[in-house]
Amino acid sequence: MCLSAITHPAFRSIVSTVHNAQDIEELIGEALIYQHMFEKRTSPWEMQTWDYEELQDFKLKLKRVDRLYYINHFDDQVSSRTFEILLRMTYKKEKIFVHLSAGCDFTGFDCQGGGEIYITRSANIFLKSIVEEHHDPQSIYNSLVEDGYKVEEPTQFGGAPMLKFLTHQAVHDNRDTLSYYPEVLPSILTDSVTDFIQVQETRYHHNG
Repeated sequence: MCLSAITHPAFRSIVSTVHNAQDIEELIGEALIYQHMFEKRTSPWEMQTWDYEELQDFKLKLKRVDRLYYINHFDDQVSSRTFEILLRMTYKKEKIFVHLSAGCDFTGFDCQGGGEIYITRSANIFLKSIVEEHHDPQSIYNSLVEDGYKVEEPTQFGGAPMLKFLTHQAVHDNRDTLSYYPEVLPSILTDSVTDFIQVQETRYHHNG
């Protein structure tokens, strides 16, 4: 398989076994070849910023990847192969976060396979809505902070819910009847609640 395995000059990986674009290509290059077949999606809050055709024509190019947060390739040598990657890349002079997940059976993508590429411009939505426990969210959080992003530290799994979370969840669950909240809450709290709602809705959308 031969792709453009040029490494971005500012490339940095938090995956200890992956050091450059060629390493990425060796793991998920097969999926990248067939990415034109995959569904491309973005968060409900960003759909209006994308032209539909532009989104569907989106292509993950290794030479534009400057951060690798997670990568996995599984092949049971019998019936299936799966591919997954979380990264940041440059797209039209913007930094965007990408989650690719794909799989095929032993016959390959041409016969029985598919995948999805989920894109967001928001580090907060990426960390809170797309990153899951098996991706090591704490390490991804540390990398985002190192790059200057203002993101909240992931809540420890199994920890007691914070009052802030419970309050925001109540507004989210009753958002139709409480749609006037921006008019009555302080702006800093309004922004926090709006962020919470966007994160929750994107999580449902991403996992749906």
